[in-house]
Amino acid sequence: MRRRLLLTAVAVFAAGGAVAQVVTHDLAVQAIMATAVNPAALAFWAGGNDPPEGETPAQAQARWDAAVAGAQVLQAKGRELLTHSRPGRWDEFARMLSDGAVQGEAAARAKDVDKAFEIGGGPIYDACNGCHKAYIPSPARLP
Repeated sequence: MRRRLLLTAVAVFAAGGAVAQVVTHDLAVQAIMATAVNPAALAFWAGGNDPPEGETPAQAQARWDAAVAGAQVLQAKGRELLTHSRPGRWDEFARMLSDGAVQGEAAARAKDVDKAFEIGGGPIYDACNGCHKAYIPSPARLP
């Protein structure tokens, strides 16, 4: 189940990122997403997934450290996205990302797989998915 969430998230980001480059022409937001938000979200989600088979304690620690760092980046970039405000729910999604990442950082620091999974599949995913649905037109709607 957890691997399915991660795979779904990867697909959402990959599709959304490709369409965003064609449609929005907002290079600053594209750069934030491509270089920071997407990699940080994937790192955070990996912390809340089932550990890879045969993971050593050192590898587990590195995975959780990356999840903490990812949550910290999501907090900062959520706040940065507020500076690129636009009509609609943009600011709400940016705050949801940042606020969810605060909770996510606490879960990752505690190495609480269930809480990290809950937050990653809740407010963080909801912020990403909601924003993509609202601001990245589907290919069928492209001009």
